[in-house]
Amino acid sequence: MRQLLIFILTIFFCVSYAQDFVYPSIKTTGQNIHDFIPAGWAILDSACGDLNKDGIKDAAIILQLKDSISLVNSTEDTVVTKPRILLLLFKNVAGNQFVLKEKSNSFILQNDNPTMDDPYQGILIEKGILKIDFHLFSNMGSWYTTSSNYKFLYNGFNFILIGADHLTIHRATLDYEDYSYNFQSKKRSYTKGNEQRGTKKTSIKILTKKSFYTFKTCKQPFSLEIEPGVYL
Repeated sequence: MRQLLIFILTIFFCVSYAQDFVYPSIKTTGQNIHDFIPAGWAILDSACGDLNKDGIKDAAIILQLKDSISLVNSTEDTVVTKPRILLLLFKNVAGNQFVLKEKSNSFILQNDNPTMDDPYQGILIEKGILKIDFHLFSNMGSWYTTSSNYKFLYNGFNFILIGADHLTIHRATLDYEDYSYNFQSKKRSYTKGNEQRGTKKTSIKILTKKSFYTFKTCKQPFSLEIEPGVYL
């Protein structure tokens, strides 16, 4: 099951590129979140909350291009999509403005496959943690459905990945694999079971990686090989 999922994700979620399309420049400061929206773009989703523990509400914004464009992906397939950008803004009360702290052109997956639901599910800031959810559901070509969520925490320098959950279910047999990573405690929980029969077996593994992943090293969901054959 794991090998099949990797194959599917490789086909559908390779990083797209275009011959002519260039992501726009984003302002580094603004009085409100709308100051960070380039011409031709709109807010797809947003969340507010304190990201840097200064007691002031910050903002996470997902921008989407208003018009669909054709992109050629790395498998040389032409897809019609609307590119997306993730912006993380800190509120500076002293200057009464927002400051751009982090930007990613690749972490928010695009809705570029007509046989699949939109993979992006939502964004939330809760107790200083940035949470982003995705769900892979194909209407044809795969019996598997996958839900993943990512948790990032600002450590004073970067947004580090402190946790991630990855659940894959076979829609016919209801067999599932559930990976849960806690990079702060350096533990991984793995559960394999069947929803219909109510059977499951869980194991715990100690992680050996010393450094944290960031938006720069974890550029796109489902592309980071966290363990041999296991992708987050």
